[in-house]
Amino acid sequence: MTKFNVLNHELVPHQELVPIEDEVETLSPWGLMEEDEETGEARIRKELLPKIHMSDPIIQVIKETEEKAEMEQAGEDEDFTPRPAGWLADRVLKVIRQSPSAGVTVAYRLIVEGTN
Repeated sequence: MTKFNVLNHELVPHQELVPIEDEVETLSPWGLMEEDEETGEARIRKELLPKIHMSDPIIQVIKETEEKAEMEQAGEDEDFTPRPAGWLADRVLKVIRQSPSAGVTVAYRLIVEGTN
């Protein structure tokens, strides 16, 4: 029996993690950059993005897929260290929706821990 993958459903839009190194470039057109008061360095105000919880089925599928691919790449590597629990927290998710009237729309969401 195969496990149902919610990402394969026709009504679920394509969703993918934004690579950490691309977050600044990806989010800067929306005015989400500010200077950190403590350090004086530029930072992304990711907290302004809509939230999605780590317990969401979409996030769980992405997490399992990423971890499985990482384990396969590690193979017999003795120095391999699995990702820590909660590694998806504070990551940005890109959601790409197809629409007959609007064409393609792209939205970004912040992956958060917690129950709120």
